[in-house]
Amino acid sequence: MSSTNPAVSDSPGANKPISNNNRAPGRGGRTTRAKSEIRRHAILKATIRVAAKDGIKGIKHRSVAREAGVPLAATTYYFRDINELISDAFMLYAKEAGAELKAFHDTLNLVLDGVPAEQLRRGAEFRPELCQRLTDFARAWMQEQFTRRREQVLAEQVFLMEALRDDRLARVARRYRQSWIDGLEQLLVRLDSPCPRQDGTLIVNVVLGMSYDLLLEVPGTEAEVLSASVARIVQLALGVEPEDLRAP
Repeated sequence: MSSTNPAVSDSPGANKPISNNNRAPGRGGRTTRAKSEIRRHAILKATIRVAAKDGIKGIKHRSVAREAGVPLAATTYYFRDINELISDAFMLYAKEAGAELKAFHDTLNLVLDGVPAEQLRRGAEFRPELCQRLTDFARAWMQEQFTRRREQVLAEQVFLMEALRDDRLARVARRYRQSWIDGLEQLLVRLDSPCPRQDGTLIVNVVLGMSYDLLLEVPGTEAEVLSASVARIVQLALGVEPEDLRAP
């Protein structure tokens, strides 16, 4: 797998900022490096968009350069080969998606912070109401994934499928999946799950499968499928039956 700093090349001097003179490094050198990093980031983001539109086979130096609006030579300057480009694009995707996922987990933890500890126990009187609140948050987050981030979710499926054939992507995919499970496990411990690790793993498996299913649905049906599925996932995680949520 490529290094955590994919711009580093084995070729001597390949990663030095291009300069028209030999002046000592200073503000100009820092500016050049900053511009170089911006261009590299733009290429990776373009690769994610190409993956969403055309799949892994559509990721070529020429197609990515066209999507990024950079010269063709730029993609080979920053990445040794197409495999490194794909791998680093997936790492960028995983990093950005992981940050959004952490923000979601942090929001749920804030909700739980406002609930007395005894009311977080299974069977507590407040449990159905808490279930409904968490369902609403989860629905809103998932809905955003399939509206504002639909292209990224599609790219995620492309990368995850390719990870079945590529060891480098597989390692990134495992770390990405593990970050989901770790965050959920912490939440489920607070929610008094008898098997937080197993429950977190099951939820991740279900959500990843649901993402694939929703991407295949006829437009217009996603909201109904999403709402019912998310509600049931939260009910099962909290040990709440649907009839407990019905108004008396």
